[in-house]
Amino acid sequence: MTGEGSTVAPVPRSYTLGVTAERESADLASLAESILSIAHWLRPRGGEWRDVVELTGTEVAVIREAIRSPGCTPTHIASITGLRRSNVSTAIRVLESRGLLVRARPDRDARSVQLEATEAAVESFTHMRRLWVERLLELPEDVRAGGLGALEAMERIAEELRDPVLRRI
Repeated sequence: MTGEGSTVAPVPRSYTLGVTAERESADLASLAESILSIAHWLRPRGGEWRDVVELTGTEVAVIREAIRSPGCTPTHIASITGLRRSNVSTAIRVLESRGLLVRARPDRDARSVQLEATEAAVESFTHMRRLWVERLLELPEDVRAGGLGALEAMERIAEELRDPVLRRI
């Protein structure tokens, strides 16, 4: 959806009609590069980020899922993120040692482990999201409107890319 007054035109459903496979491939590669570039420029840098705990990509994926799904299991995190169970276990140990994640054992099954993000993890994550918003608010209004207009499509792409991983479970 395009915001009112936006100069960014929506991509027509018929985009691929009449577009060569070579052109579509080039455009898809450019889309992926743009996504990676945005992620790069949103990464923590400088003093304003001092309250954000620096984590590896794997640790971020684990803590994000623990925040989104309190009480989740390591197996759930591995499934939903597409990470190997051993990598999830390593990240859990690191996050625990840094005070960002705690393990709880439900009464009914001593073998099972549930994960909870700590208050420090939630505060860091919330602070990071605020900094993202501040950085994005610095963009010209028409650029922000175009980005927000693409939000639904980006969410759908993320969901579709994740779904094959979930279907392997």
